[in-house]
Amino acid sequence: MTEQQLQDGAAQGRIQLAPQEKSGTVTVEDATHTALRAFQDGLYYVFVDDQQIEQLDHVVTLRADSTLLLLRLTALAGG
Repeated sequence: MTEQQLQDGAAQGRIQLAPQEKSGTVTVEDATHTALRAFQDGLYYVFVDDQQIEQLDHVVTLRADSTLLLLRLTALAGG
């Protein structure tokens, strides 16, 4: 975004990015890298059976009735 676009958006009380065009195919390696980076950056939390997984090297034991929760964090407007 240009400085002018930022100023205009701030004056209106809302800065909004233009819709992103979907590009070509994403490889498994790229998707994995992005997911791991987002986890490390704290953009989402992972819970297994109500226990938060905080490290990538955390050992997880899954059962047939285990539950997995991926919680994506989103910034609030004005926050």
